[in-house]
Amino acid sequence: MNLELLYHAIDRVRGSRFGSHSREATFLRTYPVLLSAARLPVPNPVDDFLRLASLAYAWMPQALRLETAHLAAAAHALDAARDAAPLLSEPSIDAIAGCLGSLVGAAKVLHLANPAVFPLWDPRVERLRLQEAPTAYHMGQSSNYLRFIAEVRDIAAHPLFLTFHHEYCTAYQARLQCLKIPAYPLTEPRVIESAATELAGG
Repeated sequence: MNLELLYHAIDRVRGSRFGSHSREATFLRTYPVLLSAARLPVPNPVDDFLRLASLAYAWMPQALRLETAHLAAAAHALDAARDAAPLLSEPSIDAIAGCLGSLVGAAKVLHLANPAVFPLWDPRVERLRLQEAPTAYHMGQSSNYLRFIAEVRDIAAHPLFLTFHHEYCTAYQARLQCLKIPAYPLTEPRVIESAATELAGG
C-alpha cells in the first residue's frame, strides 16, 4: 500500500453516493459523536475501557463479550494508549484484544481512544494491503496490526501526503454535504484507512 495507490480513492469518494438511510451514511453521521463521547472524562480506567468498548461494538457485527480475567490489563493498556506518543507493543494490544476476543475490535477501541495514532483496521483494509484475503489467523496477530500502523506512518510521512490529505478530505466533505452531515476533520490515520477501505470496496 502506498500513496500512489491511495490517490485512486479520491475519485471513488467523489463518484460514490450513499443513500441517506444506509449503514454507511449512518456511520458517517455518528463517527464524530463516537469520538466526542470517547473524549469525555471518566472516573477510572476500567470504566473508560467499558465505555469505549461499548461505543466500538455498536459498529461490530458481533455483540460485545468481555473476558473479565483480562479486564484490568486491558484497561491499563488502553489508558496508556491515550498518551500523545504511546508505546506501541504487541503485549499492550494483545491485552485489549484478549479482553474483547477480537483484534479488529481492539483496533476500533484504540482508534476511539487515540485517533491520531491508531487507525481502524479490518479484513477489507488488510486485503488491500496484502493483495489477497487475510486468514482468520492473520487477523488475530497483533504484529500484523502493528505493521499496518507502521505503514500508515510511512505514508503520512511522504512529502506529498499533505496534498493527498487535503484532496481526500475535500472529496469526503463533499460527500458529507450531499448527505446533509456537518463537516468534521479526519486524522491522518483515519484518512489513510478510509481511502484503503474505499479501494477495497468497503
